[in-house]
Amino acid sequence: MATFKTNHLHIICEDLEKMKDFWTRGIGATFKENRSFGGAAGVVLQLDDLQINLRVPKSTENEIKPNEGALGYDHLGLEVDDIDSAYSDLAAFGCSIESGPAELNDRKILFLNGPENLILELIQFNR
Repeated sequence: MATFKTNHLHIICEDLEKMKDFWTRGIGATFKENRSFGGAAGVVLQLDDLQINLRVPKSTENEIKPNEGALGYDHLGLEVDDIDSAYSDLAAFGCSIESGPAELNDRKILFLNGPENLILELIQFNR
């Protein structure tokens, strides 16, 4: 079987600067560079081992409506050491609770609605 490793997450957004600010100041990703993706303005960020590419829609793309259907991107799960503190920090960036918090066997989870309807799942493991 082939070996897989995460490489990047690519997010198309309407407000590039607001989304960059959310990922860098809110989540703690590091800014790497400005980059053009097929002619569309974008930035490259790094969060842990995950590269995050943000870009605006290309002129040839139809209007994007986040979370309009059941297919496609659903959410990104982020492990945190303190879920309450993480939510408090992200609320300052306009995040609101989508569902939870919920206590599971070995973890606490909380789904957030972030900028441009980006859904995040915060996960705090009981250790």
